Amino acid sequence: MSTQTAKDVAILIPSYQPDGKLPPYVQALREAGFAKIVVVDDGSGAAYDAIFESLAQGEDPAVHVIRYPDNHGKGFALRTGMQYLLDACPACAFIITADSDGQHTVPDTLRMAEAMHENGEGLLLGSRDFSLGHVPAKSRMGNRITTVVFRALYGQYVGDTQTGLRGFARALLPRFLKTRGDRYEYEMNQLIDCSIEAIPIRALPIETVYENNNEGSHFHPVRDSWRIYKVILSRFFRFIAASLASFCVDYALYLLVNEMLRTHVPALNAYVSFLPMRVIARIALAALLARVVSSVFNYFVNRKFVFASREKVLGTFLRYVCTVLVVVGISAWLTSGLHIWFGWSDNLVKVPVDISLFFLSYYLQRRWVFGGSAGRSMKEAAK
Repeated sequence: MSTQTAKDVAILIPSYQPDGKLPPYVQALREAGFAKIVVVDDGSGAAYDAIFESLAQGEDPAVHVIRYPDNHGKGFALRTGMQYLLDACPACAFIITADSDGQHTVPDTLRMAEAMHENGEGLLLGSRDFSLGHVPAKSRMGNRITTVVFRALYGQYVGDTQTGLRGFARALLPRFLKTRGDRYEYEMNQLIDCSIEAIPIRALPIETVYENNNEGSHFHPVRDSWRIYKVILSRFFRFIAASLASFCVDYALYLLVNEMLRTHVPALNAYVSFLPMRVIARIALAALLARVVSSVFNYFVNRKFVFASREKVLGTFLRYVCTVLVVVGISAWLTSGLHIWFGWSDNLVKVPVDISLFFLSYYLQRRWVFGGSAGRSMKEAAK
């Protein structure tokens, strides 16, 4: 079994304490015609020397084994293999990562190679069908929960967030080498990076293989699930923390300026109409001045610590300013409107208004302000 589409595709297999299925799997991939099969021994130990030495035997240039003594994790092994492919395999146009536990079949890797030649954009995921009866309950439930949470936070539906069968073009190697995480959380970070940077994530249905209830997997349900969910939620929690700090700055300045204007500039208590909005000038001015200061603070915190943007400051700051203007406008309108319509305290009503606008701000910053840089670069390079 072979195909022409495999001749410029490399297979990258991170492996830790594999069983006897790994050597025949590598041999089958070689017979299928893949240009390079890179196996990374992630510190399996001396007891597994025979397996890895059998892969390295002979003079077949298509098979390359990377070994190091200590176990660092799947993410570390993936980046090690990617660095080798970037440095030593310039002829490989596409890379497919696969697990060594027998879950990813050779026909599926061939189908993925064919699919990437038809459309090499973004990250292609081998997506399993978790509704099948033989899928372990913990895998089915875990994936469903992760899919829902991921979509809620990053706006991207990924039917199989834990799949190790992934394909992408060589051009994405430098980007994925920067993805953080040494263990199972690396693959989740990869999905998050793609979602934020507008790198397309596509799905290819594959065979759903679970042998012996997936006992060959080294995934630790509690420890590794904690690492994965910590990754999924960490950016959002950092955004919350940054927003809370910015809100404290904003609200303190708003109270100060609003009270000063109320006391010393009574003329600003008049209503002002702007397009469809009718606002109290004092409230609008206080909200604007407070938001300018807090927004500059919030921009730099979000850029560095929340979204880790690599774009130039000017582009992201201009988009951030536009976002702030939209949010400030809506905030001033709603705060004034609720004060005028219902007589509610303008100082107190601003709190629920800005909490509601928090989610709009998160979406705009994730999707537009700090997101999409890699996707835009890829589109520009393709022109």
